[in-house]
Amino acid sequence: MKFNFKNINQKKILFFAIVLLIVIPGTNIIKFKGLHGSFKKAKKPSFSTANWFDGSFQNGLEKYVSDRVVFRNLFIRINNQISYTFFNEAKANGVIIGKENYLYEEGYILAHLGKDFIGEEKINDRVEKLKFIQDTLKRLNKDLLIILAAGKGSYYPEYIPDKYEPENKTRNNYEAYRDELVNQNVNLIDFNDWFLKMKDTSSLHLYPKCGTHWSKYGEVLAADSMLNYIHQKRNINLPKIKIDRIEYFDKPYDTDDDIEKGMNLLFDIPDLKMAYAIFNFDKDSTSVEPKVLTIADSFYWGMYNFGLSREAFDKSEFWFYNNQIYSAKLSEVAYVKDVDYQKALEANDVIILMSTEANLRKFPWGFINKAYEIYKPK
Repeated sequence: MKFNFKNINQKKILFFAIVLLIVIPGTNIIKFKGLHGSFKKAKKPSFSTANWFDGSFQNGLEKYVSDRVVFRNLFIRINNQISYTFFNEAKANGVIIGKENYLYEEGYILAHLGKDFIGEEKINDRVEKLKFIQDTLKRLNKDLLIILAAGKGSYYPEYIPDKYEPENKTRNNYEAYRDELVNQNVNLIDFNDWFLKMKDTSSLHLYPKCGTHWSKYGEVLAADSMLNYIHQKRNINLPKIKIDRIEYFDKPYDTDDDIEKGMNLLFDIPDLKMAYAIFNFDKDSTSVEPKVLTIADSFYWGMYNFGLSREAFDKSEFWFYNNQIYSAKLSEVAYVKDVDYQKALEANDVIILMSTEANLRKFPWGFINKAYEIYKPK
């Protein structure tokens, strides 16, 4: 195992932290930062003769007590910090530490390198059906739009660890989708290509070092481009994103360090200086808010949260992975399986399908089969 002693100060801090834990009694005087991620405390087990003799009571009680140890969160962070600092390993599911401490979710690396490629035939078939669905919806005055979101593997290939042999990259799902969508004249916004073209010229970072999604600034640029595309496609005056100012922070926030947060470390990883756009939606008496159904992965969450569906798309719905339904008009989460699919599609002016490279192998999560079944030639 290769040791990493590049940061002696962190070693000293870790040592003194452990000493303090031994000296300080376990009371509630000191409160520790909670953990990021999905954690559910074990319930206190009920005693019975059967679970005593099969050992399940003891195991359950041990888990119950362990989850309530005063220093539990701190112990976990110390353990995770040791793994990161000394062994260059992340104690978080699917997280890979790249060169110069750039963090990746492994799926983005595999997708960029073509290791999850589903093949030309399958992609061509999907795109052919998308083209048919697009043309059918257009006759109903509805527009279908495919958006290929940026991907960290493609944006930062230079930091992918050598063990993945990045020099042996092969054709991937993104490239096959891009080529076939263009070939069949399917409505497309390729943010992956656009971000790469801006990478060396933009003075602001479009992708963070310790996050898995495009930067919060890049997210605003993408949303603005989506509005402009729909404006041109439907010849309507949509609300516009008006940036008032740009603020800069050495410590990122929101999703700009979402991978690092999930690692639950003691100390922050030195990051890039990130930009954040302070903006609002500019509307006037001529503004039109179309109904836009967005079926997407987590790359739409930021846009949804800052109000794109609410302020520009007439409180439209966001179907997360074509499964859960979110909307300002709903008091709680609904599910796609419970709706009339054809009626839901035709209630909108635009249907957006958006995915990043790591999810293209499953894209668009059953939409094609359902929509094609509805509209296919009889």
